Amino acid sequence: MNTFIDTSFFTNPVSEYLQWLKCKSTYQLKNWGKHLRIGYLSTITNCNFGNYNIIGSHCVVSNTTLGNYSYINSYSYILWATIGKYCSIGPNVKIAPGKHPSSVFVSTHPITFNPQGNFLKNFLKESKFKNFEQVTLGNDIWIGANSIIIDGITIANGAIVAANSVVVKDVGPYEIVGGNPAKLIKKRFNEEQIEYLNELEWWNKDENWLQANISKFWNIEELIDLEIILE
Repeated sequence: MNTFIDTSFFTNPVSEYLQWLKCKSTYQLKNWGKHLRIGYLSTITNCNFGNYNIIGSHCVVSNTTLGNYSYINSYSYILWATIGKYCSIGPNVKIAPGKHPSSVFVSTHPITFNPQGNFLKNFLKESKFKNFEQVTLGNDIWIGANSIIIDGITIANGAIVAANSVVVKDVGPYEIVGGNPAKLIKKRFNEEQIEYLNELEWWNKDENWLQANISKFWNIEELIDLEIILE
């Protein structure tokens, strides 16, 4: 039987604050010059950041990479994700929260297939089921509030996940999906426009280009016309 200490005896507002302060200071110093901001009482472990990332308050973010300008709103739970640039993650979003076997295995309880440190007793010494898989988000993606993205999902550039959705299969470029399970609602643009945006890769342009052309972002036809003129 594993030795298990009930750490709740040591949990109090002061210790929680000090743990958060240590986490915040460590990551912001490590990413000095990148303008990283970590909200109140958020927990960050084994993460990599781009420039101008913001983590809201009371988030748990682990084993995750964020691209430039992407942000995660408060009370979100992101465990295994690669997130591209300019992504907007709403509040109370769950990404890669873990999975359980649903066939072949007799039980869905983790104690029957994994030795985990958070259990009072384990029956196994080695894992028999991988209960997590990386989620991959492209660039310029919006995940609405209270949505769940299950393990192993890929969401392509420009997609939108409506609030309160459960995403159980991959989402294509510039698709809007919603519901439980999430289904295609419509595409944001026509196929030619989507192809154009994926080839343009505006999210990889430098800040000077974005600053000079930001007004063209308010209408896709103006952005396309601009690129035709530049050619």
